[in-house]
Amino acid sequence: MKTSTIVGAIVILFIAAGTWYYLSNVSMTPAVQDQAQGPTAPSGAAGINGSPNQGNLGQPDTGVVQQPMADGAEGSVIGNNLALGVDASGTLGTHLIGYNGMTLYTYSKDTGTVSTCNDQCATNWPPYIVGSKDNLTHLQAGVTGKVGTTARSDGKLQVTYNSHPLYFFAKDVKSSDMTGQGVGGVWFVVKP
Repeated sequence: MKTSTIVGAIVILFIAAGTWYYLSNVSMTPAVQDQAQGPTAPSGAAGINGSPNQGNLGQPDTGVVQQPMADGAEGSVIGNNLALGVDASGTLGTHLIGYNGMTLYTYSKDTGTVSTCNDQCATNWPPYIVGSKDNLTHLQAGVTGKVGTTARSDGKLQVTYNSHPLYFFAKDVKSSDMTGQGVGGVWFVVKP
């Protein structure tokens, strides 16, 4: 058998294997199916940093929003990921999502940049904590407000958007969840 025939057969096998992998693992994901339904379908936000399990930073889904792990006060696992992105919902429209693809909320009892959600409140509504060296300018197109941080009572830095502290909701377990919208009449999804 000629070398060129063997090389050609190997190339065909690689192409066939790649096509099979794509069709069985990528094209049938819920995020792709959602996108096929139209622009108002939730994207699942899994793509903003490329991880299919982004809400849990590639770790097993425990049902708990996983916060960035700060390296002292210097930095976190956000690294080069997007600090803020946008997603769309048929009912709530375009809204902000964090580095992990999870929906972000504001608390109407916060005054200015000062967070008033501590203790059990912060357990139910985990603040969006970052390290001092995280790049908060790495944003998805469509995020047009002012992004900053505020020091919490424990000294940790919490992300702010248009001077309002940002939070996740502990009961949101997948990136398309927005179950915190309107809770107690004081928690609201953040619009970009």
